[in-house]
Amino acid sequence: MEVLPVDVPKNLSSSSSRSHQEIALRIEKARNMTLYMQEGSEQLLSNYAFHQEEPFGEPDFNPSPQPFPGLPLPTLSTVAWLDLSDPERLQQNFGAFSNLPEYLAAVKRQQTDLNPEASELHRLLDTSSVQCLGLTNNLKAVMAPLGILPGPVIPAEPPGMEDAFIMKFTGYLICHLYRDWVKRCQKDMALLAAKYPA
Repeated sequence: MEVLPVDVPKNLSSSSSRSHQEIALRIEKARNMTLYMQEGSEQLLSNYAFHQEEPFGEPDFNPSPQPFPGLPLPTLSTVAWLDLSDPERLQQNFGAFSNLPEYLAAVKRQQTDLNPEASELHRLLDTSSVQCLGLTNNLKAVMAPLGILPGPVIPAEPPGMEDAFIMKFTGYLICHLYRDWVKRCQKDMALLAAKYPA
């Protein structure tokens, strides 16, 4: 009895190809945004330190990073980072960039009081907040075709108006965390892009 070859319907293979290409393009878009944000995050931290007087901006001023509610430390050992699953990496980035706009807005309120003439710093804080919102949407766009639903995000608890030095210090830590999360997200998107080449 002759066995006839079974053809795979063309629409199924092309559909799978389109899905892979769509995921790859969305990952690349998110990655490109982190590359675009990296320079701005460096400028923000540098500009912020410049306006805070001593010891901020001094070469030996390097306080240990501290997490905030809903804004954990992005740094992990290489082993711990590689042990994360794609959903875990995406969720961690989604949570951080969902909360960063609130934290950056709080820093701007503080700086409007402490440094009312620092218009470029205020602009950088506003721009960074908007870019975080854009990156959050890009991350959701990456998660959707992968079948990953964003999980609940720990609510942000941004600082209020406190002692001047405390406000300067917490603002510095937030700007530092923003820069480090941009770097972390870029690294995560590069790893994901290797799994879904365009």
